Amino acid sequence: MQKRVKVLLFLFIGAFIGSNLRYGESLLFKTSSGFPWGTVVANLSGALFLPFLIHYLQDRYHLSSEIVLTLSTGLLGSYTTFSTFTADSYRLYSAGQWIGLIIYLTLTMVGGFLMALLGNYLAATSAFNDYARGKKND
Repeated sequence: MQKRVKVLLFLFIGAFIGSNLRYGESLLFKTSSGFPWGTVVANLSGALFLPFLIHYLQDRYHLSSEIVLTLSTGLLGSYTTFSTFTADSYRLYSAGQWIGLIIYLTLTMVGGFLMALLGNYLAATSAFNDYARGKKND
């Protein structure tokens, strides 16, 4: 029971940080055109950081499962947002902003996939560089 409480506390902390980062980003990227740049930035950066976190930081620094859960599910899960993506898509669709909708869908889906590939590449490159420099899983 105590481990579950610890995990929930870690998730709460990660979610608190991620949701506040997401809110701050929505304020930072607010535009008069109404295009959801904040959601695009959050989802693309999350797509980059998640594979890097899993494939490099966890392996390189032997992060505990609680820390990985805090960073992935808690922080990145509350920072990125599928529900806002779908709501923004519907808003663009309802407003008849077809070009904006196509750009948004393409940026988010294709861009998210490309960012995930980049995150995996950076993780593999970083791991290789660590190994080459003799830092093999200290």
